[in-house]
Amino acid sequence: MKNVNLAVKRKASQRRAIRLGVVFAICAAMIGGPATTRIMAQVQLPSVNLGDTNFEDGFADRGLLLEEFPDVYVSGSLKDSNGATVAGKNTLTAISTTSHIAYISDKRLFGAWLGVEVLVPIVDVQVKLANGTDATERGFADPIFGPFALQGAPKRIGRGIFVHRALLDITAPIGNYNDQRPVNIGNHFVMVNPYYAFTYEWPHKLEVSARFHYLWNSVNKDPFFGFGIQNMQPGQAFHANYATSLEVMKEVRLGFNGYWLQQITDHQINGQNVPNSKERTIGLGPGIQVGGNGLWLRVNSYIETDVRNRPVGTRVTFRLSKALSISRSKP
Repeated sequence: MKNVNLAVKRKASQRRAIRLGVVFAICAAMIGGPATTRIMAQVQLPSVNLGDTNFEDGFADRGLLLEEFPDVYVSGSLKDSNGATVAGKNTLTAISTTSHIAYISDKRLFGAWLGVEVLVPIVDVQVKLANGTDATERGFADPIFGPFALQGAPKRIGRGIFVHRALLDITAPIGNYNDQRPVNIGNHFVMVNPYYAFTYEWPHKLEVSARFHYLWNSVNKDPFFGFGIQNMQPGQAFHANYATSLEVMKEVRLGFNGYWLQQITDHQINGQNVPNSKERTIGLGPGIQVGGNGLWLRVNSYIETDVRNRPVGTRVTFRLSKALSISRSKP
């Protein structure tokens, strides 16, 4: 079994890591329906790891991992709470890259290796809305710190190899933010985004991987002043990445990947729930992975569908990974 780098299959949470810190302020005039209007105007889920990690996600080994996550997201429309397209021309383009450093040590806890990670995203976002809002913002988004990771060693189960990881990610609200701007790169609230990832790989080089996240957001006590509100809090959510790939030739994998996000509690404004505000999206598409022996390049694309209360578009993610392992693990 090949050596498996640290969060080569991780995230960035993610940034994510790449769109990781972009906050969208969407105007009320764009949404039909009084309940949805107010929430979409003032609160949205922060950007998270949607499709940034995919093939062989659970694999990692002791040592240092350096990654760069360039990402392009383009949306030409918005969806309301019923999945209908919001009237008018509403476009969003987010180009970003996230630098990811992760380390897995030789120290063990509960039989797994202990690890940490840091992700720092830089974002350029352009928003043009039907109500006349036209904004461009660029700079550093909120960094993500993973102070606690448990990485399991590869284990033989049946005919294949199983490997998994659990990690706690916390986003610090220190990215570019100004309550005088309707569109910001930083979130101005804390995100807690733990995840569990696994991979199972058969002898004939077919693998399946998945990563399951839970998202909790704190209160933003200084929202855009133009909203005329005291505070807002995005709802809680679950989101997941999933993928399967096959090694079609030495050091080349082709496969299919996807992501899913479902908000489970309503957004809040001034401590009150906003009805019909839960967000949802599904992204699906092909991908390719090239490389081995500590250096990988992955390119994955996604088309979004079944979207509620958020932009709908297409995403292309890139991931360049370099693993500096201190040892090799065999099942």
